Amino acid sequence: MLTFDRGTAELEQFIITETAFDAQAEGGLEAIFCQGNGYLGQRAALEERYAGQARNLFVTGTFDRFHDSEVTELPNLPDLTNLTLTVDGVPFSMERGELVSCTRELNLQTGELTRRVLWRPPHGGLLTLCFRRFVSLAREHLLGFQVEVTCTEAGCAVTVESGIDGTVTNSGTQHLCERVKRLIGGRILFMEEETVQSGIGCRLHAAHTFAVDGCEAAVRRLPIMRRRYLGEAVSLPLQKGQTLRVEKLCCVSTTRDLAPTDGVALLYEAAAMGYGGLLRESAAAWAALWATQDIRIDARDGYDQVAVRFALYHLNIMVKKDDDRVGIGAKGLSGEGYKGHSFWDTEIFLLPYYTFTQPDTARTLLRYRHRILDGARRKARDHGYRGAMYPWESAWIDDGEVTPLFGGADIVTGECTPILTGHIEQHITADIAYAVWQYAQATGDAAFMDAFGWEILTETGRFWASRATWDEQRQAYVIRDVIGPDEYKEHVDNNAYTNYMAENNMRLALQKLNDPDLRHIADGLWLPAPDENGVIPQFDGYMALQAIDLTRYRHAESVGDIFKDYNLAQINGLQVSKQSDTVLLLLLLAERFPPEVRRQSYLFYEARTLHDSSLSKATHCVLAQDLGLDGVAYDYFRAACAVDLPISAPKSAEGIHSAAMGGIWQCVAYGFAGVRMVDGALRIAPRLPAGWRSLAFRIVWQMQPLAVEADASGVRVTNLGSLSVSVCLYGQSAVIAGGATFAAAAPA
Repeated sequence: MLTFDRGTAELEQFIITETAFDAQAEGGLEAIFCQGNGYLGQRAALEERYAGQARNLFVTGTFDRFHDSEVTELPNLPDLTNLTLTVDGVPFSMERGELVSCTRELNLQTGELTRRVLWRPPHGGLLTLCFRRFVSLAREHLLGFQVEVTCTEAGCAVTVESGIDGTVTNSGTQHLCERVKRLIGGRILFMEEETVQSGIGCRLHAAHTFAVDGCEAAVRRLPIMRRRYLGEAVSLPLQKGQTLRVEKLCCVSTTRDLAPTDGVALLYEAAAMGYGGLLRESAAAWAALWATQDIRIDARDGYDQVAVRFALYHLNIMVKKDDDRVGIGAKGLSGEGYKGHSFWDTEIFLLPYYTFTQPDTARTLLRYRHRILDGARRKARDHGYRGAMYPWESAWIDDGEVTPLFGGADIVTGECTPILTGHIEQHITADIAYAVWQYAQATGDAAFMDAFGWEILTETGRFWASRATWDEQRQAYVIRDVIGPDEYKEHVDNNAYTNYMAENNMRLALQKLNDPDLRHIADGLWLPAPDENGVIPQFDGYMALQAIDLTRYRHAESVGDIFKDYNLAQINGLQVSKQSDTVLLLLLLAERFPPEVRRQSYLFYEARTLHDSSLSKATHCVLAQDLGLDGVAYDYFRAACAVDLPISAPKSAEGIHSAAMGGIWQCVAYGFAGVRMVDGALRIAPRLPAGWRSLAFRIVWQMQPLAVEADASGVRVTNLGSLSVSVCLYGQSAVIAGGATFAAAAPA
């Protein structure tokens, strides 16, 4: 069971607590409690071993393909978390002896994970154990672990074995070949391995210190060297009341890093500071980050505050902010799901957060898309098109399209289900163009546009012009045979989302290109219009599909429950959506549609959407808020938060959902705070949920930091920068000088 709010103390609204050990829930908790810094991602597998653990350690950008039959993925690096603790000959396990109590806390404010255990071995006295760990935000190659063992009732003999375990795999696939194992200076364990296909050298250093009651213990270290494993064991007696402290400091580096790292020198320097000093240094870096990134919510229910901070925490550990060779994986660095690949999630669900709060990070992520532009050109040529057609799944900058060819079994035929997204889910190309333009409008970064942005916009615009075909009957250009955001519908024609976003992409390209053919196609592209009920059809023929009762599937405990009764071919013929599709269009291009069309279309598709994608609920939240459906919007906000932070047992065993984290930010900023860019201008019009007394956060507009404070009475915006900015608050336009504040009262 997880707890989130134990009072009103500000500190406690940064803490997520697990109150009881449940082996069945460990997979999800390993992801929730994941730690990282954008370079490293350390999954929170417990030090001792349990069935079903995923002991993942990832380094951004170290993609490898084990075999030509597989696609490239982030390899699982050797495990550093492992530590075997034996008391009077009995290995510590919470499934053995008597577990008196166990709590685990992730402190979002400092990034430290702490587990406290009271345990009685089968034949012995009570022990108090405390496990701590962190991934340094100040030194990206460094991880720290600490274990304290106290003999509470009687003396005991303790043995500790710890090291570097290279026997890990990616769900059975071994990506690393062993190169070097050795002990340096009698204290530092060193292992070097190399990825199978990409040839990346991965170097891991680890050093242990042992102290009893605060004094370094004179211990005999027994080196242990096995196949793919290097460690050491220490045994010593403890008297009643004595405390053994073990500190394990580790350094991880690869040959794909931006700069080389001397792991030995780093560990010697780290050892001089100790776990506590290194943690304080990292916590200071977190404090500086929270000073600009925090969202403060004064609400009756403390869950909302913690859930939003949880999203912000993960948004800042999933991205390498200074490396334009890598994107963001759909699971961040928290699990093996989706193989570390980047999707359209980045541009539509994550980029808004970075664009409005960390424009330098947004620029880096868009530079990554420019880096893979040549690969997008090749993909377009391979499919017979012009311009640039972006991969549906991207990994390293020269990996190209990395979407797997097959998925799970078809419930009807029993055969592997083909994955068609890499071939015909093409809206990602328009999504990237949309994100480039949003960034340019929000930042005014003309240098980026001249060097990178316009090339992306023009090449993607050319792609859509070549992708459209002439329909004689309609006397219009059409886009046939695609998958829209709703992946439960394959091989559809004129998907509304795809067509409108493609037309938008071509219009953006025409701001730079004087291309009569491109203009002719953009002017003539078929854009699905509302029907007599004011509903935009999702694609040609959607309204003729069979409608069924979706109640059971909409309230299912797990996603994809409908596949227990139907296969994808059958679902293709039903009025049921995996996620928001047309609803997302109505949010991204809101100014294109009258309010009544947005409302009627939202209500129609809301009843037909299963939200089997983590991307969906946040979109429904923001649009519901736009439409004045405040209660519905808040319910969807809570549901979006619960995707990865449920009050009951977590279900994110393959990793947290990166896009859902960005979606939570959008719920707050776009939805409840009413932050929106309209025709290149900044609009802020808060309308807070009934249970929220106030909301405070920061955004960056035209490279100037702004502090926004809202409550029931209105909104106040302070320009923390030096240059004036223009804003519109509740319809009132104002120019706010550097250091000045402008306030507007909420409409009656």
